[in-house]
Amino acid sequence: NGELVPFRDNGVGDVTFTAKYNLLPTLRHMLVAGFGVQVPTGTTTARDDHGGVMESPGQLGRGNAGLIGSLYQTYELIPQRLNQFFYGSYRHTFRNNDGYQFGDEYNLSLGANGVPFVSAPWLMLTGQFHWRYMVHDNMNASLWQSAPAGNGGGVDPVEIDPLFANRRVPNTGSTYFAFSPGFQASLDGFIDSPLTKMSSVYFYAQLP
Repeated sequence: NGELVPFRDNGVGDVTFTAKYNLLPTLRHMLVAGFGVQVPTGTTTARDDHGGVMESPGQLGRGNAGLIGSLYQTYELIPQRLNQFFYGSYRHTFRNNDGYQFGDEYNLSLGANGVPFVSAPWLMLTGQFHWRYMVHDNMNASLWQSAPAGNGGGVDPVEIDPLFANRRVPNTGSTYFAFSPGFQASLDGFIDSPLTKMSSVYFYAQLP
């Protein structure tokens, strides 16, 4: 018996600035550390079609700054033929003025790139495993429950706990794990021009 309330929005969300530094620049090994700041440039005051301000998960912006740390590592197991790589990142967003805090995000990726044919150095096959864990969002609020439908149930929600406290948002948070095979092809293997010498195309599929 809920009421449909359409909403829409269009614009720029939050912007992330990241600085990276190569800690181990060798011929076969590379270790790059990154640090980013997510700037709350996205709007947090968008309204639905009935004029009400949408809740934080429906807004373009998160409403507060976030910090992102990352680490990328790669090593050539067979020079010019096979290399492995690892990537990990962590994001933390601070609580916004509406009392809402988006959950932390963890990302881990592990994979390898290889040139399968010596006669075709322009073709590279790739495969990686990717794991992402999103912590539940958190909201500073009191606790209410919708009134039960039917059997003479009321219309107004029922108050369970009037205390404003940090509470987990139960329908948020997720765990995602996938394998992603793909390939990359350098265009200079097909077209001989100055432009294609620095260009390539790639394709990959995510298999959850």
